[in-house]
Amino acid sequence: MIVTLIAGFCVGVFFGQASVRIGDLLAKAGITLGAEEITLASFALCLAGVAMILLLIGVDSYPVLLCLSAAIGVARKPLLARITGK
Repeated sequence: MIVTLIAGFCVGVFFGQASVRIGDLLAKAGITLGAEEITLASFALCLAGVAMILLLIGVDSYPVLLCLSAAIGVARKPLLARITGK
């Protein structure tokens, strides 16, 4: 369960870098999407990829925890600012 939480958090933190590469791949394939759609598609693809990796290595993954921790990873900066009062 902790591996699922960590993997989801990492997706939330690092999917921005993957968004650029996924956008380039979609452009080469002739698929034109707006910036928001590319961001959403890259987030979904990264979550699906991590879920497949967790399945392949035999970790009991919990989809709700994976999505929740990914959402926390995306919103980490505003959450930290809210918690610390800055």
